[in-house]
Amino acid sequence: MIWEPFEPVSYLAHVGLGFVALVAGITALSVTKGSPLHIRAGKLFAIMMIPVALSTIVFMFHKFLPVALVMAIAVLYFIPSAVLAFSAKTDRLQTINRLLIIIPVLLFVVTAIQSIRFQFIDTAPKVGPIMLAMSFGFIVFQDIKDWRIKDLQKNLRVRRHLVRMVFSVLFAVMAVIRIGINFGLTLEQTVIVPTLFSWMVIAYFYTKYPVKRMVPI
Repeated sequence: MIWEPFEPVSYLAHVGLGFVALVAGITALSVTKGSPLHIRAGKLFAIMMIPVALSTIVFMFHKFLPVALVMAIAVLYFIPSAVLAFSAKTDRLQTINRLLIIIPVLLFVVTAIQSIRFQFIDTAPKVGPIMLAMSFGFIVFQDIKDWRIKDLQKNLRVRRHLVRMVFSVLFAVMAVIRIGINFGLTLEQTVIVPTLFSWMVIAYFYTKYPVKRMVPI
């Protein structure tokens, strides 16, 4: 092979990019939205996470980890979707934005089927897969709901952007605590705890950026 993903240098590069992305993502979500630091940190997060997600998919050809693959594909959707929340102003970009929904729909279907199947397997995780399915289901619901609005007001775009960024950072955190830093959590808790925290962050952003009642198309 031209590139051996589990060769030490390649693996360290993957981990290093992921760590920088994680710090940048947390910074972007923590500082004032729209500030220069928020914008710079958000751009750095996006730039770093794309190669991390792509290299994760390559890793799966050598050592298949279903959750890691789901996270990588999700990130490759969340980042462009977060960008398009503000920039999809032309018909072409709006079309691309709407076509992207096929990714969270597929992720929702896959995780929902797995969550149901796992309920009948004694040793399988029970709550984590349900939470992941609910997260993807929420994204699909948000997409469909937004499509029915002719002109999205600013706070709706902000919410859409932040939800996708929160979930992108969520998966970066999950990757770190699942295969990196040991916080003493079980494998399922490495999904449950970060996902629950991300829901709390999203709920906070929904409160911070209220929207007026919109009239569907």
